[in-house]
Amino acid sequence: MVLEAEDDKILFMKQYFSVIILVANIIVFIWQLMDPAGQMHIEYAFVPNEFFAGTNYLTLLTSMFMHGDILHILMNMWFFYVITDNCEHAMGHLTYLLTYLVSGLAGSLLHAYSTYLIPAPWGQIMAGIPSLGASGAIFGLLGVYGILYSKNKFYLPTKTSMRKVSAGYFIITYFIAELTYAIFSLTSPLGSGTAHFAHVGGFIVGAIIAGIFKAVKPEYRKKKK
Repeated sequence: MVLEAEDDKILFMKQYFSVIILVANIIVFIWQLMDPAGQMHIEYAFVPNEFFAGTNYLTLLTSMFMHGDILHILMNMWFFYVITDNCEHAMGHLTYLLTYLVSGLAGSLLHAYSTYLIPAPWGQIMAGIPSLGASGAIFGLLGVYGILYSKNKFYLPTKTSMRKVSAGYFIITYFIAELTYAIFSLTSPLGSGTAHFAHVGGFIVGAIIAGIFKAVKPEYRKKKK
């Protein structure tokens, strides 16, 4: 869990889509908890096999607002809260929303196609397991933050203190670790239960969009807060 080390004066409540996405995730999670079958409405999660069969395309979207348990949503929404306001403020509301959604979709698609790289029969087994969570989209925002705000500072908790590091250092290190986990998951697919390729896919797409945005609108840092 990280914290921004400096107050950048960007008000979260003025980042309208960030607020809407946060509230939507909380409402959807409460709705999941109310599932009479006690299955967290898993039928709305994304299943690669269903996608390959040409069915349930809508789950590419619905799964982005679902979570598996309380710890899952708390971790995702905390990370989201820390980085999202900068991203929406810099990019503008509509570009931000498009980036968030496209990153989430890309993450799910890369997760799906990664199952083809896993040796049989594990690849087919993994393709039948539902995946859910906002992580792919949030990793997209992490890519955006790393491109647009690499010089910002984060507090990173250690065993004894809070270490101050640059956002660029933290994000690059985090991405390398996630990419490593994704590669190793090809040989041990059931090991962590985490769709690491969804994180990788979301991050790459978010970083690409942010790179294009930065080249086209280099004045983004001068926007009125």
